[in-house]
Amino acid sequence: EMKIYSESAILMEQKTGEILYDKNIYERKYPASTTKILTAIIALEKCDLNETAQASEYAVNIVKSGYSKANIQVGESFTIGQLIDVMMIHSANEAANIIAEHISGSVSEFANLMNTKAKEIGCLDSNFVNPNGVHDENHYSTAYDMALIAKYCMQNETFRKTVAKPSCTIEPTDKYEKRFFRNTNDLLNDSSNYYYEYAIGTKTGYTSQAKRCLIASAKKDNL
Repeated sequence: EMKIYSESAILMEQKTGEILYDKNIYERKYPASTTKILTAIIALEKCDLNETAQASEYAVNIVKSGYSKANIQVGESFTIGQLIDVMMIHSANEAANIIAEHISGSVSEFANLMNTKAKEIGCLDSNFVNPNGVHDENHYSTAYDMALIAKYCMQNETFRKTVAKPSCTIEPTDKYEKRFFRNTNDLLNDSSNYYYEYAIGTKTGYTSQAKRCLIASAKKDNL
């Protein structure tokens, strides 16, 4: 018997969507930063990776202390590719805001896009109000819905490559020194107790309300 401490969990085979294990998979939960997989796939579908986006004061300063940041400075410009990297690998919250503003003009407009996309993918009980999973009572999903979104995301080659990277670097800009970030997903870290050689991604999340969240993907014997 599997001893899963999490309040809800799901194991889904990626190609068919067959559910191999389930525990409270339709129960509403706060997804925290696992939200960022949806932001990433929208960015990959709507933008060129070499497009540049500039950090607004709002995008940077709305992120409260205690949340992950990539020390992005107001006025700094990055490519969408760089922003997706630091958002997915380091879980940088301001990077998600910058992407949202770049695509939709505002965080709230981008949230509408997220909800439309989630429904297209087949989500049953999700509502997103921001691109990063910063805690909000009205920002929720379920294990089932997040697995569906992850299944959809992992069909995208650039997404797959990004979430498998052990680290990423941003070269120095005129506003800040060089930045280096390790992947927050310890399944990919070969010096961690959690290291799993078959792991290929995907995204961690944590807020005090959501507790520890994980969307993980692995590939073994072509499964």
